Parts: sequence; structure tokens; C-alpha cells
Amino acid sequence: MRTLLFTALLFISSIFFAQVDTLGVEWQHDYHLKWSDFKGKEDKSQKLSALSKISIPYTYSSDGEVDLTLNLSTVFVKDESWYKKGKENNVLLGHEQLHFDIAEIHRRIIVKTVLSTKFSAENYESELKQLISKIWDEDYRKMQDQYDAETNYARLFRSQKEWMEIVAAKLIELKEFNDTEVTVTFQ
Repeated sequence: MRTLLFTALLFISSIFFAQVDTLGVEWQHDYHLKWSDFKGKEDKSQKLSALSKISIPYTYSSDGEVDLTLNLSTVFVKDESWYKKGKENNVLLGHEQLHFDIAEIHRRIIVKTVLSTKFSAENYESELKQLISKIWDEDYRKMQDQYDAETNYARLFRSQKEWMEIVAAKLIELKEFNDTEVTVTFQ
């Protein structure tokens, strides 16, 4: 049953990742978002000038006895990301890029945490899900909200520049955790 479930997850994820270039943009250090990546329908009810939808799709596998392998990436979801026509400019695009970069920081924090966590065959699934949820749903969201508040959504240029430096330094600090596949041995 476990093999069947894993095979189904691999099939589903292979379909998603095979279409990532049309559905999303996987984070890469040398790729910067373009306005053409924002394919979603503008939400006129929002006060925001742009919105970036970012996810961290992941899969994991284990034989349940020896080790756990985790695959995860940071993906900018094109069809759910949008901007208001006439509001697009380089400052705003840079602001949205930093949202993408902050997501990558938290993906790397997940990798770092997974590598330092002692999983066992009995608890690996629930602990992995809890670990990812804590970092992504709490820590990531908190940093994104702080970033928007301190930069006033890219309107405060000095603060925006400071955040660019903070994020760049954090990406370098976490460079050794940039692998999208990691394997840990059960304790």
C-alpha cells in the first residue's frame, strides 16, 4: 500500500514538475521575475498593486526502516500571481522578487532543519509535516508580513534597500542548504 501511494505521489508530482515552466517558475539564483510571469487575473478589490503566489511543493519517500528522502522546491505560481495594469514598475517588481527570495530562504531553513532533526521510522511522516508547517505557515508568513509592513509594500525605498541586503545575506548564509533533495537516516 505504501509503495502504491508513493508511486501515485510521484506520478502526480512528475505531472506538476513537467509543467512547471508553464504553471510556475522554480526559484533559481540567476532568474529574476518578469511581469510576463504574472498570469493571474487582477483582483480589483485589492488595494495591492501586485500579488505573488508562492508555494513549496514537496514529496517524500522512505522504506520506513532506514532513511527518508525529501524533495522540495520554491515555485512562483504564475496563474495565481497578478499585478494591476499601469502600476507595474521596476521597484514593484523588485519587491515581488524579494517575496520569492524570502520563500526560498524558508525552503532552505526547512532543508537545514530536516538535516538536523532525528527522525524515526515511527514518527517521520507526522514530524516532517509538522516541521514544514511550522516553518512555512508560521515563520515564513511572519517574515513576509514584516517585510510588507517595513517597506510599506515597496513605497519606502530605504527600507526596501535594507531588506534587499538582509535577504541577499540570508541566502548566502543558507547556501549550503540549497539542495532540492535531501536524505536523512533514521535514528
